[in-house]
Amino acid sequence: MKLSSYIGRFRKCRVVVLGDMMLDRYIFGRATRISQEAPVPVVHVHGEKAVPGGAANVARNVLSLGGNVEVAGVTGKDLNGENLKSLLAGAGAGVKGLFACPKRPTTVKIRLLAGNQQVVRIDYEELTRIASHEQKKLQAFVEREVASPEAGALILEDYAKGVFDRAFMQKMVDFARKNGKIVALDPHPKGDYPVQNLTFMTPNRLEAFALAGMEDPSREEDPKEDEALRKVADKLLKEWRLDYLLITLGADGMALFLPRGKMVHIPTEARQVFDVSGAGDTVMATMVLSLLAGASPENAARIANSAAGVVVGRVGTSAIEADVLRGVLDAQSHQSFA
Repeated sequence: MKLSSYIGRFRKCRVVVLGDMMLDRYIFGRATRISQEAPVPVVHVHGEKAVPGGAANVARNVLSLGGNVEVAGVTGKDLNGENLKSLLAGAGAGVKGLFACPKRPTTVKIRLLAGNQQVVRIDYEELTRIASHEQKKLQAFVEREVASPEAGALILEDYAKGVFDRAFMQKMVDFARKNGKIVALDPHPKGDYPVQNLTFMTPNRLEAFALAGMEDPSREEDPKEDEALRKVADKLLKEWRLDYLLITLGADGMALFLPRGKMVHIPTEARQVFDVSGAGDTVMATMVLSLLAGASPENAARIANSAAGVVVGRVGTSAIEADVLRGVLDAQSHQSFA
């Protein structure tokens, strides 16, 4: 079965995304001169945009690939929160699980770009844990949605902005697995871990070593010969009781670790890299949808790798479109037979 054939099945897949919701704002301009006030560039602004970020960008990717999604998280009771909710609802997401908290701001990341170069990033955020009553509202909503026969997966997106603690995350994992759902985590090195019995998680190399509590030595040229990476994977698979583990390796692609020591290295498909922000969100959304569509873990990882190769070639947080991904996969298939 061609990898692109799975994409047509995405429209039948329903996913619940729980985690740290953000709004990404971009200010685009051109650096014209150095300021007389300080040694910084003066940027003449010619455009702005706002897009869902963090866990909200995972939901955005699910939607752009043709899937269905319910989001669960918190915003501030402010204009940024209203904007984020409107963007998600306008794209087709279910937003009844997006709760406005009056005592914390919506997490916002503002990036100023001069041409394709990011000049500065400004963050508005509150990093303390959300209140227990807010967590209980999220739990009730997620359990109701995950228990639905239509839902196939729960995605946990931890950016260490206050939604998760270990007990809450473990409750969500246990509930989803009890109901026969795929449960996937995009972890943060500062998260309250480990949790156990996830279907899989998707750390990058830096995060994987941090989560395993191991130092990263100089890398081997070939990831297949990287014994340190294998040791990290073995430790995470055992301590977290993962079904499998997908570690993203930047320019080196991805490494999928399966039970009984099997490793599959998937070289990168990126031809040009402008911006890696949000690429992990694309990997998570594509991986989960591919699994729900019937792909094996290895084929799902290959599809996700191709999707990531597209979005890193764009400026700013981006989502992969189903037609674009289908075209990329078909082109790769033709090349492999050429």
